[in-house]
Amino acid sequence: MPNDPLLDPDHQTSAKGPWSAIWTSIRERQPNGRRQQNYLASLERAGRKDLIALSFTYRLAYFAILFALAWTGHALEAFLLWWLPAQIGSTYLLFFLSWAPHHSGAQGRYRDTRSFRSRLGNIGSMGMQYHIVHHLHPYIPLTRTPAAYWDMRPILEARGCNIAEL
Repeated sequence: MPNDPLLDPDHQTSAKGPWSAIWTSIRERQPNGRRQQNYLASLERAGRKDLIALSFTYRLAYFAILFALAWTGHALEAFLLWWLPAQIGSTYLLFFLSWAPHHSGAQGRYRDTRSFRSRLGNIGSMGMQYHIVHHLHPYIPLTRTPAAYWDMRPILEARGCNIAEL
């Protein structure tokens, strides 16, 4: 359930503003952060132990490669080509996929997400400006959510959805 502290694996990215969301994303990925544990707990609740095993295998392989690169004298390359891009990409993804569309913190079918204007546009925000359409109709392809949003906008407004001026 979106925005539920116990059931939403992305709830740890909740923050008051964009810079706070970025800092929270970085902080939650640290060894004492809760993000990974909540994601694994959500997979367990869904009965996807296969994905838990795959996640551990991926992480083990990633750190083994980083270690091997550092051990063989390629620590700087490992940092600049593997670790740093992964951290930047994770922060970007968590910002646009978790915080930006959900940061209202409200719960309910028409309130747990929102539309928003992104300075990076629809492509830069990965289509999440119209994420409210995904929550209501998850089978509409991402490439068609802008058109669906504009068609449904009067209905969304009437239902009390969090609608931004796009």
